[in-house]
Amino acid sequence: MIIWSGWGVLSVLIAGVALVLSVLLDPALARIGVPTPTGVVAVWLAAASLNWVVGTRLNARPDRELVDPRTGQTVVLRSRHTLFWIPMQYLSVLLLLLGALAAVGAFFAKVPGRPL
Repeated sequence: MIIWSGWGVLSVLIAGVALVLSVLLDPALARIGVPTPTGVVAVWLAAASLNWVVGTRLNARPDRELVDPRTGQTVVLRSRHTLFWIPMQYLSVLLLLLGALAAVGAFFAKVPGRPL
């Protein structure tokens, strides 16, 4: 079960797209002679950067202050964009760790035409 608020679920979508791109890009780059983990690292670094920028912009929006006309009490409305109660921009660290794991996996994977 995924728990999110606001656009926090966008982090899952960004990570999913990064996973698909790294799986498709890694063998294609290996065939043309680019070192194997290079494409994987680039995709996950771009995904983490995108997630940081989007999360920072979404969570930096100003709060709304409303005043209840009957009681005169002030209520502050904040829009939060979280995934599992973690603000979206901080999930970029997790994306970097996933990228490091994917790079290690790509480095040790068997690729046709590459010596072990």
